[in-house]
Formats: sequence, C-alpha cells, structure tokens
Amino acid sequence: MTAPTPQRCLAAADQLLRGSGLLGSAAVTAGWWPRACACLIRLALEGGIDAYWRRVKPAVAACRQGRAKQLMLRGRLGPGTETARRVAFAWATLSTATHHHCYELGPTAAELRRLHSEVSALLERLQPTASTTTRMG
Repeated sequence: MTAPTPQRCLAAADQLLRGSGLLGSAAVTAGWWPRACACLIRLALEGGIDAYWRRVKPAVAACRQGRAKQLMLRGRLGPGTETARRVAFAWATLSTATHHHCYELGPTAAELRRLHSEVSALLERLQPTASTTTRMG
C-alpha cells in the first residue's frame, strides 16, 4: 500500500464533503464524516509541512515533533511569517475539530470546505519556487 500523500488526503476529504466515493455515503449516513474529514485535511497539512522540510532542510524533517516543524516555518529557511501563521491557525482549528467532546458540535460542511480550501492554498505556498531554490543553494 502506498503512503497517503497530501493530495490523496485532500481528495478523500473532498469525497467526504460531497458524500461520494467508497466511504462518502456511508460516512454521511453514519454521521462520523465531519471528524474524519477534519482528520484527513489535517493529515494533508502535516504531510505538506513534512515534504517542505524534506526538501529545504532534512534535519528539521527528521524531527518527530510536529509543533517544532511548524515553529521552524517562521525561521530563516521557512516560507515566511504569514504562511507560518496561517499554517498554525489551520492546524489548531483542525485539531480542535478532530477531538470529540460530548458538549460540542462537530464542524459543519461549510467550515470544513473553507479549511480544505485553506490547506490547499497553503500546500501550494509550501511547494518549491525559484526563490526557495535560490535560498537553499
């Protein structure tokens, strides 16, 4: 089995949001799709951060602490404070959405769609560009 890529996680989350695919209709009927969708979107974000650091600074990618990798995005080799801030907000929001508490409602489809769009945009920002390649060299 191949490892889930950020794009595959986002595609699976999109299927849950549309209620299609192998699990989509079953997830909607059972009612567990919002948290599963949030989890898939968060996995995509984490995978994008890992891919960024594998490309830019493999020593950071080897770190097992996801929060440390996020904090390093603000540094000299990171994509900048604006992107780092957006990553931190998206990750925190998705983490809250994945934890079940009996006194809280799950995230809505509109909230998840917005987070899906935000993570898609962040993954594009974390992709290599000419300026990243120049800084690395």
